Amino acid sequence: MKRWTTWLGGGLGWALGGPVGALLGAAVGNALSDFWSKDERGAAVPSSERDFHASLLVLASMVIKADGRVDDRELSFVREQFKQWFGVDRANEAFRFFKQIVQEQPELTTVCSEVRRHMSLQGRIQIVGFLFALAYADGELQPSERQIIARIAQYLGLNQSDFDRQELLHRPSVKRRDPYEVLGLASNASDSDIKSAYRKLVKKYHPDAIQGMGEDVVKEAEATFRQIQDAYEELCKARGIK
Repeated sequence: MKRWTTWLGGGLGWALGGPVGALLGAAVGNALSDFWSKDERGAAVPSSERDFHASLLVLASMVIKADGRVDDRELSFVREQFKQWFGVDRANEAFRFFKQIVQEQPELTTVCSEVRRHMSLQGRIQIVGFLFALAYADGELQPSERQIIARIAQYLGLNQSDFDRQELLHRPSVKRRDPYEVLGLASNASDSDIKSAYRKLVKKYHPDAIQGMGEDVVKEAEATFRQIQDAYEELCKARGIK
């Protein structure tokens, strides 16, 4: 039988060999080792992708119960994500692991500290975006949910602008997003301010920065990047910026 400590070297990487692994314990850890080592086609899964999903599972479990109840719509959102990540056949098994994690009481600062130490800023931004999407799955962001996502974002090292942007981009009730708000600018920003903000966001949010974390994560990053591009192009057109 595999031992939990073997994950630290060639197993599931830092996430499941660290605070996430300590949370789940050896029994679940051994099961996850088999589950996560290969995808639905039998191909090996990169450790960076496994670490991202493992970290996300634990942090999502904190958000989903932040308002004192576990909403079926939020659980359905998680299940649909699992279908995208692991394939339909393996989604039920992944969901069973998640429901077990929800019953635990992980130490938020410990988990976030480990994630921040090992994961790129781009990956951490994607985690916060997913958490907002999860919290909005029942149609409304509860104050308690926003509060814990804000704490997670702070512990993960996101600044206020990145936090606000992820909340805005994942708010389902917004039909048209203010391009200035998307770029983190006031409406009286100069043309040079707009260009400068856009260049900085391109470096921070470009999907190339999170290659290796899984196709689903890259697709989400591409969607976010497109919204930033659209906001910039809208302002350029309105102002005649070349």
